[in-house]
Amino acid sequence: MSTFNPYAQQGWNSQHSMPSGSRPSMYGALPFSPPVTLPTLFAFRFTSFAPTILNCTVIGPQSRPYFRVLTDAPVQGVTGFQNAAGTNIALVQWHRHPEVEVQGAVSRQRSSQMLALTPDQSARAMTLNNGSSMTFTPRENFIWIYSNTSDPELLGRISRGQTSVTLELTGEAIHRGLLESAVVATFLLQCGRNID
Repeated sequence: MSTFNPYAQQGWNSQHSMPSGSRPSMYGALPFSPPVTLPTLFAFRFTSFAPTILNCTVIGPQSRPYFRVLTDAPVQGVTGFQNAAGTNIALVQWHRHPEVEVQGAVSRQRSSQMLALTPDQSARAMTLNNGSSMTFTPRENFIWIYSNTSDPELLGRISRGQTSVTLELTGEAIHRGLLESAVVATFLLQCGRNID
């Protein structure tokens, strides 16, 4: 009988203990993979609902107000988005088929076009005027935001709490000028109204 032990080459001894410094695999014989780390995400919280997200404030890093969302004021049937300086940056007109526009990023179009369902209806895709595109994919307790490219890159995620909605974006997404469009998309996905 041979005394060759193939497990010994991996640091296992005859008592079948783990190699030193190793963690057990959660998949049995497969090697342990470390947890995936997220890039740094910057949080933008839709808060101060009055009484819902249709009228709220978006607070960004360092608890600074970045945007205000106002519905039916001053125009009935319209939701306006203002930046911290009070300048209008986007609007949603609540027709039977709502229309949306984000200044400099999304030309006026139906919200169902701006956030088009993917062919398998598992996600929504948005393409901006500059050719950038994002995919919003619900999974677990988040809506994950990825670049819509052949090698998708994580751009952020959306989550909902009892009294707020949080949009978290990577610094790269903000640098690319996706913040305003992502804020409007988050609002549309979380407002509770039919956007199709």
